Amino acid sequence: MTGVLVPLIVFASITAWVLGPRWLKLWHEQRLRGIGARGVPPRALPAAVTAEIVPNDERKRLEERLRTLETIVCSVDYELNAKLSRLASRQLRAPSSPLEDLAIAKTHPSTPPPGHAGGLAVGHRLAQRFVLERRLGEGGMGSVWLARDEKLGEPVAVKVIRDVLLADPSIVERFKREVSAARRVLHPNVVRLHDLGEEAGLLFLSMEYVEGESLADRIKRRGPLPLEEVRTIAGQLCDALDAAHTAGVIHRDLKPANVLLSYASGGAHVKVIDFGIAKLSHLEGMTATSLILGTPEYMAPEQIRGRTVDARADVYALGMIVHEALVGRTPFHGDSPIAIGFAACTDEVPALRLVRADVPDAWDALVHRALAKEPELRFSSAAELKRALPTA
Repeated sequence: MTGVLVPLIVFASITAWVLGPRWLKLWHEQRLRGIGARGVPPRALPAAVTAEIVPNDERKRLEERLRTLETIVCSVDYELNAKLSRLASRQLRAPSSPLEDLAIAKTHPSTPPPGHAGGLAVGHRLAQRFVLERRLGEGGMGSVWLARDEKLGEPVAVKVIRDVLLADPSIVERFKREVSAARRVLHPNVVRLHDLGEEAGLLFLSMEYVEGESLADRIKRRGPLPLEEVRTIAGQLCDALDAAHTAGVIHRDLKPANVLLSYASGGAHVKVIDFGIAKLSHLEGMTATSLILGTPEYMAPEQIRGRTVDARADVYALGMIVHEALVGRTPFHGDSPIAIGFAACTDEVPALRLVRADVPDAWDALVHRALAKEPELRFSSAAELKRALPTA
């Protein structure tokens, strides 16, 4: 019996691993095409009924909300199914025998010792070159460490991908794409990448180390920032995005946590990091069609809906960053990413003066234009937004 069961399990595992994600992606794209082709949501009430109880303009807004919600749920449903498929295939690939089930499990400390994370510890040497000195933080893809580059004799930041993600080829590809995208952008306001390495199953990326804090930490610590500081930061972000867009790179995950601030020379100096889900406009097939990638609070409506995005999605994110820097928070909130995304697609941005009375009307106009629901109504480029920055 065992001789028959094991080959069947192996065959099922290989089939699920190879064909499962592809089938899910095709099914997901077909559903989204169906939503777009219908033009109106499947649950729309007959016009004869709604005409009497709902005004025409209100009916259109309700139908748009239904389309938005269905698109978001469809995308989330796809990603959940894809994750479940990967999890199931991993379990099938490594079946446990009765003897293994009875074996005494190895014990592990409930919390890792200081300086230890993901199998790495202070003093660990990667590629016989990078000596880890201090963990700087955790991200969606792994941990970031301050390390000493013994070859160059200078401090660098090293980003190490999580072990549990290595089994997913798409995530490994995303990590490699971060290097490919960011290397194309050479600008003083973009963190410089050095090298991509691999050692004993670990993928890591070495990059320029910036002494300072993230914009997210600064806003959390200080609250709304002075107008002049916001203008300085926004201007440099415009320069960084303009350079990236000129190189054919769209960031797609611009947010305060991905903006580093250094005050070593007096004023704020901005560095943009993490092009991990950036889209190279000249490449096809590198990103999954209609997948929701990014952080809901800073994602443009078309990105939330899974539509094709261009540089104006980054302009939207920049507008959201300016909004948060001015008043200390983003305008859309919810109990879940879906709720936040739904609000971003349907709700209007409140006037800044309702939260901060000293914000001039020019700043309010800039933010509202950058956060327009339709890309055509926003600034056409980061350079245009920079020209519109108020002088006071």
